[in-house]
Amino acid sequence: MKKIISLLTAAVMLFALMTAACADENEEINDYSELFERDNVIEVSISIDEADLEDMCAYPLNEEYHSADITFNGVTIENAGIRTKGNMTLTSIASSGSDRYSYRVKFNKYVKGQKLYGLNELVLNSGYSDPSYMREYLHYEYLRELGMNVPETVFCDLYINGEHVGLYLAIEAIDSSFVETEFGDSGESGNLYKMEQGARLQYREDESYSYAELKYGTDTEMTGLKSFIKALNDMPEGEKGDIEKYLDVDSALKYIASNTVLSNYDSYSGVMGHNYYLYESEDGIFSVIPWDFNMSFGGMGADTTIGIDTPVSGVGMDSVPLIKNLLAVDEYKERYYGYIEELTELLSSFEERVDELKSIIEPYVENDPTSFYTIEEFENATTAGADAAAPEESSEPVEDSEGRNEEMRPGGGFGSSVSIIDIVNDRLENIAAQFDGTADKETSSGGFGGGGFMGGMPPGGGEMPAPPDGTAPPDGQSEGTDALPEGGPQKGEDIPEMPGGGFGGNMAQGGERPELPPGMDIGDFGNFGDFGDFGDFGNFGNSSTKSSVIRVHIDGHIQQFDVDPIIDNDTTLVEYRTVMESLGAEVTWDEASQTVTAVKGDTEIKLTIGSETAYVNGEAQTLLCAPQIVDGHTLVPIRFIAEQFGMKVKWEEASNLITVSSR
Repeated sequence: MKKIISLLTAAVMLFALMTAACADENEEINDYSELFERDNVIEVSISIDEADLEDMCAYPLNEEYHSADITFNGVTIENAGIRTKGNMTLTSIASSGSDRYSYRVKFNKYVKGQKLYGLNELVLNSGYSDPSYMREYLHYEYLRELGMNVPETVFCDLYINGEHVGLYLAIEAIDSSFVETEFGDSGESGNLYKMEQGARLQYREDESYSYAELKYGTDTEMTGLKSFIKALNDMPEGEKGDIEKYLDVDSALKYIASNTVLSNYDSYSGVMGHNYYLYESEDGIFSVIPWDFNMSFGGMGADTTIGIDTPVSGVGMDSVPLIKNLLAVDEYKERYYGYIEELTELLSSFEERVDELKSIIEPYVENDPTSFYTIEEFENATTAGADAAAPEESSEPVEDSEGRNEEMRPGGGFGSSVSIIDIVNDRLENIAAQFDGTADKETSSGGFGGGGFMGGMPPGGGEMPAPPDGTAPPDGQSEGTDALPEGGPQKGEDIPEMPGGGFGGNMAQGGERPELPPGMDIGDFGNFGDFGDFGDFGNFGNSSTKSSVIRVHIDGHIQQFDVDPIIDNDTTLVEYRTVMESLGAEVTWDEASQTVTAVKGDTEIKLTIGSETAYVNGEAQTLLCAPQIVDGHTLVPIRFIAEQFGMKVKWEEASNLITVSSR
């Protein structure tokens, strides 16, 4: 009996220890505190093969993953995936002389289940279009104060292969690990959508909703998303309808309020109609998850007088049902006003908060060797009442006060010279005036700093939009008529594509074109005009770059061949020894029989020069193209070999790339 009791006691103790160990492990799964320590700068170091780094920088628009070892604040994750990222910013930087890209890091790209502090993915933002270095950090901070589910952030000092790159912002990616942390969904029941350019949420029976990218989930037909969008657009004027069956209304109201108060129009509220995610929970309720704030605090135009009842820039209210229909409901509008007032109260100490962050990051800004901005621009952006005049143009390279050569600086994007403190102070003053009745709560959507970003005209393929309610018609058009100014396209006519794919025509009355970064032509934005529906910008010109020769990636590493790959009979042949060794196979060459033998695990492949018959573990198989000798090098069919070894092969014609992966 004592023996049985002892065994039972031991079993109970063992179970308790195992439970405790599992609990400790689970507590660490999504413990971001060690990484995302507030008001701190951590060191991030990336170690990547020089050939892979060169390949990534040579084809940045392709956003191709490469293998790298990444150390975050002393913790190293080996064989993670890293790629360039961005839309307009990526295109802009790629067209400049800078290699200061933003990056997306995927820890489990090449190693299944690998994470950092519970994170699957992390973003490293370069600070393009933000001379203050803190727009994004601050916007997320204020959203957290409102109780929104938003990514964590931390400043980081970045090194690549031992070379100092400079001050970046690390941001938790919105993916399955984020959803698990914020919503308690392990990824088995919900659906997560990334909303791309033109995601206005307008309902059409024949709409493909191509602007919604299903990041994870099972609703590939987007049934739930379409039901939500229909319910949103079917709301009776001034009434809730069925919207609360589909939407966490407060998540939308907080998002709209923050964009309104913090002058963030590179968002659903602006001409691009993007930079947010939608998460659908198991019970079919959608939540808005904000994303990408480097253009907040006036970065997309410094108009601080936009009415809080019409909080849009560059679009009409009819184009944004998430704003128009929700704010038409008195109860929702009052809650929205409440979030605005809560934000204005939080912002009452904004200058002090900026000074706090400035004291933390300024030493890193001063030592940032690749910054898009001078120290003077940083000071202007973070100082109340600073002289933000643009520097005089010069054909000679100049240096800032820290001696950094500006010849290769791509510039800061839009609205870059304005103090974020002045923007907030002006906005708070205007909002107070709107609430006390001395300023209008409804304003026209003049757009880009009141100047009408995109010129107030839709690009090629689109129709002229109706003017927003309450706005005056353009010169030459009588109110209440369909006539448009003589010489231009008439209502219902397609708008011709503008030369160079640029902004698309005349600016709105009283507006001026925003300045582009130095070294960038308006054509750098890609085919900015041809998007059909006003506001649907497609991929903003980020088309893949096609190399002159076929490139091969194997598990994140670019392959370097002595002889370029060739295509014969729709089959790509590559140098055998390089690719076999990268695939992890042992290779032998029999000169007498002109036969290559490759062995990996329990798979043996025999290939003979000039023969379309291969042998896999002794069984004959027919090839589309026989191995060849070119310039003294043996070339073999890469797809056949990789697939026989159980690997996946993908051909990307747009970039002339073959990707081979073991996962």
